[in-house]
Amino acid sequence: MDSTTSPDAFNLIDTINHLLQNWWKITLYMIIFGVLGLAFSLIRPPKYEAEAIFSSTVDYSQLNFDNLVDEGNQPYELTQYDLDLALSAVQRILMQVSNKAIAHAKTLDPTLDGGTFKQNMRIERLHDRWYLRYRHEDPLIAQSIVNHWAALGAAQLAEEQASGKVETFILASLISEADLPNQPIYQNRNTLVLAGSLVGFGIGVLQVDMKDRYFSSTPKGE
Repeated sequence: MDSTTSPDAFNLIDTINHLLQNWWKITLYMIIFGVLGLAFSLIRPPKYEAEAIFSSTVDYSQLNFDNLVDEGNQPYELTQYDLDLALSAVQRILMQVSNKAIAHAKTLDPTLDGGTFKQNMRIERLHDRWYLRYRHEDPLIAQSIVNHWAALGAAQLAEEQASGKVETFILASLISEADLPNQPIYQNRNTLVLAGSLVGFGIGVLQVDMKDRYFSSTPKGE
């Protein structure tokens, strides 16, 4: 059988040209599956996100590097890395008490497990603020989990500051408890839409190519 008429034959240039000629079909598949991804994100139960805020700064008045030198025998300076490492004490402590937070969460929602808890929690830093967030279908549960967790973290932070486990020049404290969230959020909506579009692109390319390769009455190259 001539290679130009065999369905198994592959010609890169012909295939690319054929896909470009049928771009609208591929685009249609992307739109359809992207809409399906959006619909799936809307069908999923909406979640409410509660947020508590910690402040974390450095008291430079307690730092005295006058007589300190680095490995190059140069005056020691606090680098951004050193600063970030010091301020990460808030994140470390929040993770340290996370098991107690999970135990409390299970009393509010017995269906929760460790994996689900971790999927819905988030600890992020922005400048001198640490944000402790948790998402749940019930806004009261989301608020209770965050505030209980934040209280545990604040108590542990105070204990470690008093015992010297946290550097004395770090000023960190809980400055805002979580309010009751009143607006639901849709988790991973953009991700689901993008994933649907990519799936649609793949299916569209396969459909256009396979239809041309196996069902077209006109062989490629003629």
